Amino acid sequence: MQYIGYTLLLIHTGLLVWAIGGFLEMILQDVPWQPFTNPEFPTWVLIIHWSSVLFASTAFLYGYITQWPNTPQIMAAAYGFMAIVCLIETFGYMTSKTKYIAMGGEFLAYALILFFLFNTRYFVNYFSPIESTISH
Repeated sequence: MQYIGYTLLLIHTGLLVWAIGGFLEMILQDVPWQPFTNPEFPTWVLIIHWSSVLFASTAFLYGYITQWPNTPQIMAAAYGFMAIVCLIETFGYMTSKTKYIAMGGEFLAYALILFFLFNTRYFVNYFSPIESTISH
């Protein structure tokens, strides 16, 4: 189960880099990579999109590294925020034929991660206040 924790650290580090890159794409005229911001989304959607990804990634990274006991609850809120953004993007702006499959995959990922954070012995112990003080 510890390997799932390391995998989640890697995933959320990637999300952090992705969010920073998305904000840079909004600010700069040209970026030295192929842009990954969806051109179908208006600026206001992009602001909440990148903000939600930035919040979720930094919250998980901070929470996991410090063994913050509130990490699972904060991640539930963060993924809820990201899910709302996904709904807005999917039903309001996306035109891809696979948009509903992508949305389902995203929601499934959130559900699985939250299941692990709230229901596995490793993560429950890892984020428990008693375990956190013992580990440090």
